[in-house]
Amino acid sequence: MIFEFCPFCGSRLIEKEIGDEGGIPFCAACNRPHFPIFSTCVICLCVNEYEEAVLIKQDYTGDRHILIAGYMKPGESAEEAVVREIEEEVGLRTESVYYAFSKFYDKRDQLMLAYICKVRKAELKPSPNEVNEAGWYPVEEAAALLSKGYMTGLLMDKYIELKENGFL
Repeated sequence: MIFEFCPFCGSRLIEKEIGDEGGIPFCAACNRPHFPIFSTCVICLCVNEYEEAVLIKQDYTGDRHILIAGYMKPGESAEEAVVREIEEEVGLRTESVYYAFSKFYDKRDQLMLAYICKVRKAELKPSPNEVNEAGWYPVEEAAALLSKGYMTGLLMDKYIELKENGFL
């Protein structure tokens, strides 16, 4: 979101050169810049000891499989958000969290932080509020079900690359 008015005093913002940042919306009344803001989210590829991944479906995805994802809460680290989202959406305890990469998602003004998580195979308990369907899939099958070029497919590709190169 790019501000047009100061969220503190309501004055119309002007563009002001701020260091190397270039022109930034600035409130002359409050004497402060207002950099564009965006939401920060986590996306999680959960893999168990049998090389199976958790895929879910939600209302807004139709028949597409996706990975567990969610918004970070104020005061929460990205890793805490990962653990919380996995517990909330499918009822699993996370054993380890590996940061994979980040990518900005323009359509929704979101910074997506991608993680690969180790979990133990257990019965999935889909959240009745968020998840329509959840299941364990062999990694190769899961990779074929995820949309290529989107965060889900990119994260799966990263997992496969890291496994092939002995990093996981």
